[in-house]
Parts: sequence; structure tokens; C-alpha cells
Amino acid sequence: SLMGRNPSMNTSCGTSCPVEKVTWLDAVKFANALSKKERLTPAYRISGSSVYWTQSANGYRLPTEAEWEYAARAGERSRYSGSSSLSTVGWAKTNSSGKTHRVSTKRANGWGLYDMSGNVWEWVWDYKRTYSGSVSDPTGNRSGTKRVFRGGSALAQSTSNRVARRLSHTPTSKFHDLGFRLVRSGY
Repeated sequence: SLMGRNPSMNTSCGTSCPVEKVTWLDAVKFANALSKKERLTPAYRISGSSVYWTQSANGYRLPTEAEWEYAARAGERSRYSGSSSLSTVGWAKTNSSGKTHRVSTKRANGWGLYDMSGNVWEWVWDYKRTYSGSVSDPTGNRSGTKRVFRGGSALAQSTSNRVARRLSHTPTSKFHDLGFRLVRSGY
């Protein structure tokens, strides 16, 4: 309702379905719109296809890749977010019947976060091929031709739903198993 349309392919579970089929740019525009609606300072300045992150803003934003993985791991060392058994925490090709499912129907990870393994891939802010040396809370490149998505999906094989798995694509790409998760800083 905030953006005036639902781009999702699967809407069979109503407002409980994960939103998918969104580009990275759609996700940052949604984050800004939600921030404005809640009278928060938007995290992004958007100029055409260029996006600049104002790190001091208290509005909604995409997590960095490092933040996403930290939240998905929740202090645990399991293969998937919250378990070493994907079927208990996520929807994948093996148990999804080829479609996304209502959010929060599988077990949460140790920090109470649902669906971080499976259901829909999730865009993150940054893209960095590799990190070298000692890096604490990296934010990756501020610009580039690719962005990362994490977490796997209901259409992916179990190995793609591992917490460590990452894929990248252009920020204008959208797939019917690709969505996003928002975070907030400074509150």
C-alpha cells in the first residue's frame, strides 16, 4: 500500500507473503518511503540510478552484507539460520512446492529472526568481492555495477540457502524469489 502496487508474483497468502520481484533500487526507495511515513530521516539520497547512504540517518535501510550475516548467524555456527536442518527454518526447493510461503511459519533463529534461510533471497546494501586483512563491520563498496543478495529462496537448492551463500546481480535485476529485509540504525 505504501508504494501503490505489489510487484510480487505470489500473493496467495495475502499481506503475510514476502514481497518479491523487486530491484535493489525498489528496495532503497521503499526504505526511504517508510522512513518518511514514520517521520524518520531517510537513509538514502537517490539521484537517478545513483544512491548515496547517509550513515547518520535514523531511517530504514538495507543491511550491509556483514550485518545481514551477523543477524542470520545469531551467534550460532549452524549451516542455516537457526538450524543445521533447513526444513525446520526455511522454505527451499525441496519443501516449497515451487512457491514462496507466508512469513514466520518456520522456526526463528536464536535472535528471533525468521526466514533468513529460504523463502526469498534478500538484497543487501553492498557488494565486495572479497575482504582481506582485519575488517570490523565492513560496508563494502559504495558504488558499483552489482549488488549482493543473501539467504536463498523457496526455489533454490538447499546448498544455496546456507548462511554463507551469496549471489550478486545488477541493481536493476528482479526475480520472483528476490525480496529484501530492512534495518534501522541510531534509535
